[in-house]
Amino acid sequence: MPIPINDGAFAYLLARAGLTLTDAEQAELKAACDGIAAMAERVRKPRGRMAEPALTYGFADEDLQ
Repeated sequence: MPIPINDGAFAYLLARAGLTLTDAEQAELKAACDGIAAMAERVRKPRGRMAEPALTYGFADEDLQ
């Protein structure tokens, strides 16, 4: 699990983006930021061929009726 963003880094990113948010909005965004970091860590791991979606589908005749 990634390390949660610290308050200083979070404030820097908000200032750089030019965002002025309420305390409630900042708390909500910070919680989402931690979730996005966790998602990015999962996505960046190498996966095998079986992780790819199917490119073709096989249907029996009874499936098409």
